[in-house]
Amino acid sequence: MSKLRDSWNAFSPDISAAYLKTFGHPSLDSKLVLADVLAEAAGGRRIEVMELGCGNGQLAEYLFGHGLNCTYTGVDFSEPLLEAGRKVFAGNERVRFISGDIEVLDNISGRFDFVIYSHVIEMLASPERSLRAARRFTDRILIRFFEPPDFDNTTVELQEMNLGKGPVPYVRWKMGRNFYRLILAELGATRVDVYRTPTKDQVHVLHFV
Repeated sequence: MSKLRDSWNAFSPDISAAYLKTFGHPSLDSKLVLADVLAEAAGGRRIEVMELGCGNGQLAEYLFGHGLNCTYTGVDFSEPLLEAGRKVFAGNERVRFISGDIEVLDNISGRFDFVIYSHVIEMLASPERSLRAARRFTDRILIRFFEPPDFDNTTVELQEMNLGKGPVPYVRWKMGRNFYRLILAELGATRVDVYRTPTKDQVHVLHFV
């Protein structure tokens, strides 16, 4: 876990500001689905959302750019990415960024209409632990999957990304169907809405009431 934390803290200020903003276009369909799901749930009222693994808040920029009426709390343990997000939203009272471990969430309080994982759940050392923690704060968890849980078996890979200073490692889960169903059963999910896009992305909304 400490090596993964070191990896996500290895971003330079320039890379932190640009991260995920200049690529990822094949995933735009699922980002739009995510925004539409939140807008429909809001029904014109202001909703409170918390994004876990928020990075530099690029999803928040997207949501506000699409007119979503919300307050946004972003949680991450990468200080360079959080600082980039704080600069973008400086002075915006509807946005706050919190440094914290999203598998524990021991420094978070309050309730949220949605807790969001956007291309993050697959990169956690323990996704089930994080989901259990998130459940304390909401009755709806929205997961934007990069690797949907459609595999026969669950595997975990150690991959690398290049941040300009050489490769750094990160985790990539390929979550099996049965493992995912066990997590949902343990969490007590009452319904799961699944939205599929022309790309391999999927958006799942887990309901607990």
